[in-house]
Amino acid sequence: MSASVPSAPAPGDAVPAGVLHVDESGPRDAETVVFLHGGNVSGWMWGPQRDDMHDFHHLVPDMPGFGLSNTVPWRSMAETADRIASIIRDRAHGGRAHVVGLSLGALVGALLVARHPGVVRSAVLSGAPLRGLGPFMSWLARVQLKMWQSAAYWATMGRGYHLDPEALKAFVQGGVGINPRSARRMTEQVNAGMMSELGGFDGNPVPILGVAGGAESRIVTGALRFFLRAPHAEVRLAPKMHHVWNVENPRLFTEMVRAWVGEQRAHDELEAVPPHLLAAPRRERRQEAGRANEHA
Repeated sequence: MSASVPSAPAPGDAVPAGVLHVDESGPRDAETVVFLHGGNVSGWMWGPQRDDMHDFHHLVPDMPGFGLSNTVPWRSMAETADRIASIIRDRAHGGRAHVVGLSLGALVGALLVARHPGVVRSAVLSGAPLRGLGPFMSWLARVQLKMWQSAAYWATMGRGYHLDPEALKAFVQGGVGINPRSARRMTEQVNAGMMSELGGFDGNPVPILGVAGGAESRIVTGALRFFLRAPHAEVRLAPKMHHVWNVENPRLFTEMVRAWVGEQRAHDELEAVPPHLLAAPRRERRQEAGRANEHA
C-alpha cells in the first residue's frame, strides 16, 4: 500500500512544507527495511530487492523533489534525514529499521545514522561520495542540470548504468519528472560533500556496511575509509559493479543486504578494499599535518 506521512522539521527550522510519499509493503510484524533511492531516480529502483525480501516490512520513501514527492521542496540532506527518522519512528516495526541506501540515498543514510542512531538497527550504504564530487565532477554535474528535462539525456545515462529495458523506461520517466529547483539544490550539496556533518559517526553504535562498486570512480571508492570512523563499520567492494548495481546485479545486492541485516556479516562475494584506497591522499595528509603544526 502507499501513503503520505508527516515529516519532522530539521533542528532549528520551521516545519517543512508538504509530506513525503512512502510506499509500504510486507508484514507489519516483521523487522522493517527502509530503502533510500539515488539522486536520479525514486523508490521504484528497489523493486528487485523488495520482491526478494518479501519476509520483511518495507518502507520506501520518495525523497523531496523526486518521484511522487516532487512537490515537496528539497532543502538539505540533514532535513531529509530528519524526515526519514520521523517516518521510521512512526511507521517502522518497533520504531527502528534497517536502512539501505545507494548514491544520494547512501549520503542521506549516513546522516540518518549520524543524527538519529537510535532509530537505525543497521545500515548498508553503497556509492556514497562523502567528500563531494571534486572540481571537475561538480562542474559536470552543474552542466548536466541543464539537460535534466530531456528524455534523451536520461536514456543515455541509463544505458551507461547498464539498466535493463524495463528499468531504463522507469529511469527516464523518473528523471524527467524531478523538480528542477530541488535538483539544483541537491546537486550543489552533493558536490560540496558532507564531512563536516559526520561527527556523529565517532562512537556510533550502528553496524554499518559501506560498499562501492569495484568499477566506480576513486571519488566513491576512496570515500569508504570515512565509514570506518564508526566502531562497528566494515567496508567492501562489489567486484566489477558500477554505480547502480542493485539493478545491475540484483541477486548479489539482495544477498548482501540479507547477510548484513540478518547476521551483520559481509557477503562472501564482496572484496576487501585495497589499502591504498583506505589511505588518505597525500594532499589531505599534508593539510592534516599543517593543522597539527598550527596547534602544536
